[in-house]
Amino acid sequence: MLSLRQAKSLHGKLDLPPSPDLFLLAVLTSLASGRKTVISPVNDTPLIRLWTETLKGMAEFAFNDGICTVSPLAIEHSSSFVLIPYDMLPYRDLSVFILLGMGKTVALRSASRKRLETWQAKARKFGFVLDISQFDQDEGLSMSSAPDTLSESALVEEDDISPLIGLYLGMRRSCSFQIDFPFSNPLRPVAQAFGFELNVKSMIQKETDPIARRIQMMQKKKRDSSGQQFTVTADFSKCIAGDDSVTITLPGDEILSSIMAAAKCLFLKGSFVVNNMPLETWATPVLAFIRKMGAKISVQETSRTSFGSAGMLTVQKCDLVGRKVECKPSSIFYGHLPSMAVLAAFAEGQSVFRNLEDLRNDQPDGIDTLESCIRALGARLGEMPDGIVMEGRRDFDGFDLAESLPPHISGSFALAGLKCVGATSINDDLLKQRWPAFESILSECFEFRT
Repeated sequence: MLSLRQAKSLHGKLDLPPSPDLFLLAVLTSLASGRKTVISPVNDTPLIRLWTETLKGMAEFAFNDGICTVSPLAIEHSSSFVLIPYDMLPYRDLSVFILLGMGKTVALRSASRKRLETWQAKARKFGFVLDISQFDQDEGLSMSSAPDTLSESALVEEDDISPLIGLYLGMRRSCSFQIDFPFSNPLRPVAQAFGFELNVKSMIQKETDPIARRIQMMQKKKRDSSGQQFTVTADFSKCIAGDDSVTITLPGDEILSSIMAAAKCLFLKGSFVVNNMPLETWATPVLAFIRKMGAKISVQETSRTSFGSAGMLTVQKCDLVGRKVECKPSSIFYGHLPSMAVLAAFAEGQSVFRNLEDLRNDQPDGIDTLESCIRALGARLGEMPDGIVMEGRRDFDGFDLAESLPPHISGSFALAGLKCVGATSINDDLLKQRWPAFESILSECFEFRT
């Protein structure tokens, strides 16, 4: 158990450890491409070892001084079956559908039947047939049929993006479709590092005449985002030629960056910098949320990684006011939602999180799990079929979370415990798998009340 007491300030500089979630996504892209891949930096943690052990039937992994070399096995030697721990799996739609596209049978430990049926229905929407099978105590999916081409009339919604491009990457095929929302997905930059094409182009014609352009800009301000139209073109049929390995550089852990960004909003005393933070839209929903809440933040790009920009974050001012958030796509918000809920608990006024109905497909119910943690903290909340309504307040006593929870939840509520007046204890079994040094990070960055 992680024992916590009230902190009074947050100071110093935190160099984020490399992201284990993006490590897994890089490995899956390597498997789909068949290309030897060198990934760095990589920390030797229980979670990294879990993923390499899970996928050892498909690739050989060699570690040396913070570098992991992934050598995919030839098709005839590669396992056609993989058992994945669902509760620790990041970017779930993307990860599972890449493997399904590769022709793998994917069994999921602790995944609900409802979750598998939801994925089955999502694939059917685009002409793919997934079969559900029983494997001892767990159920899994395999793909038995795929369409020759993606229908031009297919309506692609925000939560369809990850499954769709995951399938086409796994199959090493091309597709094109239209969307009416901004495209943001971690596969886009890393796919390009392998030589794949994943492009997004606006369908709105650019005006060359300056007067017409000015009129167009004025009209654009009056239109909402539904007026946007984009064409997404993905070509996974060809990657970088030659025998050279693909080099992938990882940014910092996007989940820990959200937790620490939220922490600085709650502890304004002291100067604190988060370094090596991934800055792409898909990695920073918490930053968008705290901006809406009234925080003034400074972001400076310091490097380019295979997953886009990374840099430094400082929070200059923060008067937290509750806000409404449309959590789309849910697969991107999933890991960051607990940090946002903790911020809402300490904010002035009401916060609303919508479009979370997909979490109800898990067992236990994903919304119920988060609500139980919020209740343990002591915050007021209201239930909704597709989300959560919270009423913030300033002070809470300590609380206990004895249940083993995924790291993005336990880590976020550890932050809440540091803000509480009394003592807090949190089950850190899964937390230590992802961040073995989590307790040390807290002790080094926070100053505690005596």
